[in-house]
Amino acid sequence: MSTAIEPVVVEPVVVRPSITSARSLWRSWIVYAVSSVASRLVGFLMLPIYTRVLSPEEYGIRAMVTVGVDLVGMVCSLGLTTAMIRHYTGDGAEARRHPEAVSTAYATGALVLGSGALLGMLGAPWLAMLVLGDAAYAGYLRLGLVSLFFVNTMEIGLAYLRVRQRAATVAVVGLSTLGLTLATNLVLVVWLRQGVAGILYGEIFTFGLCSLILARLTLREVGVRVSPALARRMVVYGAPLTLMPFAWLLVNRSDGVFLTHHGSLGATGIYALAIQCAQVLLLAVVLPFRDAWEPGQFEVARQPDGGRTYQRMFQTFAFTVVIAAFTLAIGAEDVIGVMAAPRFHAAATVVPILLAAHVVMGISLFFNSVLLVKNRTPLLGGVALVTAAVNVTANALLVPRFLAVGAACSRLIALMVMAALTWWIAERLSPQRLDFVAFAKVVGLAVAGFGVSRLLPDETLIVSLALKAVLVLAVVGLSIVIGAVDRRDVRHLLTLLLERLRLQRARPASGTVR
Repeated sequence: MSTAIEPVVVEPVVVRPSITSARSLWRSWIVYAVSSVASRLVGFLMLPIYTRVLSPEEYGIRAMVTVGVDLVGMVCSLGLTTAMIRHYTGDGAEARRHPEAVSTAYATGALVLGSGALLGMLGAPWLAMLVLGDAAYAGYLRLGLVSLFFVNTMEIGLAYLRVRQRAATVAVVGLSTLGLTLATNLVLVVWLRQGVAGILYGEIFTFGLCSLILARLTLREVGVRVSPALARRMVVYGAPLTLMPFAWLLVNRSDGVFLTHHGSLGATGIYALAIQCAQVLLLAVVLPFRDAWEPGQFEVARQPDGGRTYQRMFQTFAFTVVIAAFTLAIGAEDVIGVMAAPRFHAAATVVPILLAAHVVMGISLFFNSVLLVKNRTPLLGGVALVTAAVNVTANALLVPRFLAVGAACSRLIALMVMAALTWWIAERLSPQRLDFVAFAKVVGLAVAGFGVSRLLPDETLIVSLALKAVLVLAVVGLSIVIGAVDRRDVRHLLTLLLERLRLQRARPASGTVR
């Protein structure tokens, strides 16, 4: 492997639509969202099978294995994906691309992740005792660590595709991994009844294959030019961001640890299903937006009218994520009642609280942008530490008394503290004048609509879903009327969706011409 000699080589500037426009951000967001929704829909359709093949205890084991693996991944991530995007897109007013940032991130990530996974395997019995209460589960953790290596290195390649505005390619990769995961689960879990081990072996095969293919294609395009000096700068920028996965790990997983100790693995498994249901919002709205916004936020900051783009995206995203959360909250009980076995139905109780937490997490992406653009990543690390402390404290106080409801409330409280503190810091670095009045309007309507949904009479599934669909349309209509979202942005989004539908219909015809 060769080492680049400064000055570093840069890519020629190519004339193309800028990712910094609101329209191009929306287009990428829609592509990522459609891919995520398709993936999540297939996962939900498999729930009746999985919940009859796996017991609540096995669901609990799978959830806690993820906790142990994430502990290792948290330490070894070093914020390299975000650092790679930051250094690839350039700093200050420059618009040059730095392809050596990609190969340097690959080399650094493989070295650090490989070392961390190896150390984690050696300490797997101790880690299993910590998160599962029994060293006998160490084998599951070792399998999870192998999967972790491939998942994280694959993310570097996906980040490169996102920064190059190849949303469709990212979607194809995501759907391909989904298809392979389902196929391996059907064989190993459903047919061969390998349980949790079958899930983990399937992940190793799927992500290992996809990660290696993506790395080969990416490095063939950008070249293998590794700069030790650049690696050091990326680590300095990204290392404080390691504390953010740490905070998210505690927010996302420590509730399961408290539930396991104060309740049972069965209770943890049911709560894990509630988390899985609430993650539909995360995977369909929040993370697709993050994938579109992460490479664009640095370029938006360089635009003369970047402040306006920032404000428009905040208002549109806030409206979308609140309406989506409201829709999922009022439909959770009906969906879980149909898709899951009766012993899992209690999961519907805490889904609305978890959805509210995801809304807060999504909104905080905008506050984080200011600190990332200003290269103030240590401040984000400090916020992460405060968030972790609040979450652990809330879990210790609430879970022993309220179990799953207490765990969900602890998550919401911690994320609200995180968002408020990040916003306070961001406002002092660079005030953005976000429209919180419009945000409050749509939140108020959603809360009122949720209250109305609790008063609806018990009906058949079809009637119940129809009534709730009308309620969602009413909240959307009222939100537009009272100015919770810019009507021009609504028209733009509808236009983009209609364009995509027309393209889908036109493809068969164009194929016949050939």
